Amino acid sequence: MQVLNVNRLPSSFARISNRSSHVRQATRSVPLAPTIKAEDVQLGQALLDAHAKAVELFKVIESKDLLKPGRTEEDINKEIFDLAAVSFGTRKYWHVRLVRTGENTIHPIHVKTPDRILKEDDIAFIDLGPVFENVEADFARNYVIGNDPEKNKLSAALPKIFKKCKAEYQSRPDMTGAELYAFVLRTCQEHGYKYANTYCAHLLGRFSHKMDYGLEDVNFARPENHTPMSAAAPNGDTRFWVLEIHILQDPAIGMYGGFYEDLLNL
Repeated sequence: MQVLNVNRLPSSFARISNRSSHVRQATRSVPLAPTIKAEDVQLGQALLDAHAKAVELFKVIESKDLLKPGRTEEDINKEIFDLAAVSFGTRKYWHVRLVRTGENTIHPIHVKTPDRILKEDDIAFIDLGPVFENVEADFARNYVIGNDPEKNKLSAALPKIFKKCKAEYQSRPDMTGAELYAFVLRTCQEHGYKYANTYCAHLLGRFSHKMDYGLEDVNFARPENHTPMSAAAPNGDTRFWVLEIHILQDPAIGMYGGFYEDLLNL
């Protein structure tokens, strides 16, 4: 496999710093493994391209005003699938498409929930993992239907928590998965919420990263992972991460949560 000469990176990338091994593209900073291969740079750019398409897909979804009271999660999910197929030519997803509303929002992705009808003054999130040209994206946003102050407060906290946790990671890219998980839990608690899942970050790559890297603890930011997140994969590849923030409302206020997901080291 070809090894990239860091002094001859494509013009869209700056040189890698000796201390922290960063590649910069536009305003983004990518912590990479010590040995930078041409394939790593190409995959990083491909992931950014897939992410941009996912952002545009969400803009289309939001423009269609799909989250209307009276509609079921399954109906909304099917319409999203059709929109993505028509507008972006993709029918492939690396994880199950999630549209969750109300009390279903408290559950992580691996928990199956019953179909539910969206209500007035409700809360919802959409979590999609579309595959564009065999490259994975993973993107989620939270939505509030109506003017419920507590739901709006929770939803507004999500990007703030995400931003703080991503900044902490970028300041310490060699932190372990366990350290990031602990920081995410503390940050959620500072905002008055509990964290809802057993991990807070996972890998992303060419389809399928699950087949390429597996589902071991080292590939998640969770309490059991004491490996630096900047460490390369066993085959020497740079590992690219996605950060997800899943918080729960105080049950005394309501049985619901919120979810927000985006790129971590891109």
